[in-house]
Amino acid sequence: MKCCKGNHPWDEHEVPVRWAPPVLHCLIVGENPGDVGSRYFYSDPFDPDRVIVRKNLLAGLHSAGILATPTLDAFRSAGFIFDHAIRCRLPSEVINRERQLAMRYASPRAAAAEHLRPLIDRAETVWAMGYIARNAVANLFPEIARIRNRIGGSPYPCHLPEAPKIFVSRYFTRISEEVASSICEVFAASGDAKK
Repeated sequence: MKCCKGNHPWDEHEVPVRWAPPVLHCLIVGENPGDVGSRYFYSDPFDPDRVIVRKNLLAGLHSAGILATPTLDAFRSAGFIFDHAIRCRLPSEVINRERQLAMRYASPRAAAAEHLRPLIDRAETVWAMGYIARNAVANLFPEIARIRNRIGGSPYPCHLPEAPKIFVSRYFTRISEEVASSICEVFAASGDAKK
């Protein structure tokens, strides 16, 4: 699968230089950075309400006692980094199609997520957030069983028994801050959150 060949927000925002922690405790893999014009996870770092996934994630990790404050600086200091299974900005109809395929582990774009491998190799824990991320991570970890349960129901959120380094949950854009916090509590309770 060919990449969009455009500029990826990952590069535009110099994430490896500005936001990579010295020790990578947890790589969180999202789906994609949205359509052209969407706010990126690392854009507007001092306005926490501008990016829904970031707002919910930082608030949830803070309420679970993992982050000192719900900020990107605290996120980095705690050893977290956020990347996407698909780094390209794509129209929502394309992402919706990829998400439908990813529910069956059949997304060609998720299967092409080799850019995640160096981060996964360094990370103590990998959090796959959403169907596309779960599909991408499963392609990089062949031992992961291809569970087709809805990601919002049991057994998720959870660490995968066959790959305990992997935590899987639903994506944090279409849920309340309370639901996001409860998922972060499960992550914190796993014991990996505060290494």
